[in-house]
Amino acid sequence: MTISSETNRSGPYPGNGVTTAFEYEFKILEPEHLQVIKTDASGVDTILVLDSDYTVNGVGDDGGGQALVAPAPATGTKITLLLNVPFTQDTDLENQGAYYAETVERAFDLMVMRLQQLKERSARAVTIPPTYDSATIDQLIANVLALGDKGAAIEAVAAVAQYLETVADVADDIPAVAGLTATTVTKAGEAAQSASDASGSAALAAAYANNGEDVVVPGSGGLFSAKHFMLKSKAIFDSLTNTVAGWIHAAAAKTPLNDDDEIGIADSAAVWVLKKISLFNLVRYIASITGQAKISGCETVYVSTTTIQMKTGYVFFNGRRTTFGAALTKALNATFVAGAAGGMLDTGVMQASKTYFIHALRNVATGAGDWVASLQQDPALVNTTNLTGWTVEGRVNVVLTTSGNVIRQYVQDGNEYRLQAGVAEISGGSWAAQDIQPAGAPANVSTEITFLLINGQSNNSAGSVLVGTDVGGLGVQLSVNVVSSVENRVPVTVRSRSTGVIRTQAIETTGSGTFVITTLSFKDYTMPRTNGA
Repeated sequence: MTISSETNRSGPYPGNGVTTAFEYEFKILEPEHLQVIKTDASGVDTILVLDSDYTVNGVGDDGGGQALVAPAPATGTKITLLLNVPFTQDTDLENQGAYYAETVERAFDLMVMRLQQLKERSARAVTIPPTYDSATIDQLIANVLALGDKGAAIEAVAAVAQYLETVADVADDIPAVAGLTATTVTKAGEAAQSASDASGSAALAAAYANNGEDVVVPGSGGLFSAKHFMLKSKAIFDSLTNTVAGWIHAAAAKTPLNDDDEIGIADSAAVWVLKKISLFNLVRYIASITGQAKISGCETVYVSTTTIQMKTGYVFFNGRRTTFGAALTKALNATFVAGAAGGMLDTGVMQASKTYFIHALRNVATGAGDWVASLQQDPALVNTTNLTGWTVEGRVNVVLTTSGNVIRQYVQDGNEYRLQAGVAEISGGSWAAQDIQPAGAPANVSTEITFLLINGQSNNSAGSVLVGTDVGGLGVQLSVNVVSSVENRVPVTVRSRSTGVIRTQAIETTGSGTFVITTLSFKDYTMPRTNGA
């Protein structure tokens, strides 16, 4: 920042009883650096109080800002805005301390503001020639004050100017008046010399600010400028930076890394202040912006009609790794209770013909893992009423229930689920194209489903059975055209829609036949499991 303008006052602005905002056209660094003066109709000045009579905006702006006066100054009053920087020096530059250019430049700016403030005040002062004898300055001031007290008499003299001949009779007094006039001139010269001395002080201040490295300030007795110390500090800082880099390069390598290890960063939100961050939080940040997730192990094992076992492994969600070092047996017909043999429903009761999504839990206090089952596929929608002290990390598996409200039996290998018994989804002589939700595969999520297509045709018959994903077209077709009766069975794999639905159709072209579509297995391909694609 710099002070590029000599403007240090604004106004006076006339009050009108309505206007409350008055502009100042010079830079200030603190609200206290703006003095607001209200002059009443009789010419009496009052210095207003910050935050009580007015507030300030535009602090730090080169073009200034506004003083907001409340209440609005009445008609006949005036508002004057002045630069008012305190004559104190708060900047403490420590020997071999850190160098901050903004801090040094701020101190320079305050110095220039004070000089402008002095210049403005001296411009409003009565001055005398520099050649005036300073020994008689006190008498001059007394004479001026005495003359001020004679204001009424001077007006009276003006009223009787026509009587000058009479005044001639008192000509003997004129030498005395002339002596007073000479004294006044002398004192004016002395006041001018004071102004000159102030200008010299300003030049000395500039030397203290700007003299180059190792250049002594004239008349200081061997002292140096702020710029000198800035350059010295920079040299020390550069040397220290190179030294730190050398220390880092020569340091021993850390192996193995752990979550509590720390590295330094420059905080962009805090003017690049040096701060630290743990490796755990660094990994978590990277994972959060890249969407990194991983599952290893943690498959589901059928135990009973209402119970499953979750195998060992780990999950990595939200930049956190949660490890399951022991298998946990959980009940699908009870609400969540932590630990082995506990319930696992997030809410409600076990329902028939449903897809339950198994989510990993993480204990907030200990980092331990557990499992919860929910009808919600999205972890953010899992009901957490019974999960106090736990966070829902992410979805891992699925469990299906039958129409008889028992767990459907399957063997899970990675992301593949193989049904213990195939599920006949649809059968008949023929049917129009229609969407179905396979009972042997999950709903509300896309999976790769393996079906067994069965096409049985009698003598002199022909027909086709079709299954696929899209509404506009079917993916796989099994056609049979025979003279003698025959039954063909072919396994096919298609991907269901995001809702879990597939499209099917059976067409009997001639004769008669029977068609069946049976679910054999499905692959939950969206899960990022390392041991099962």
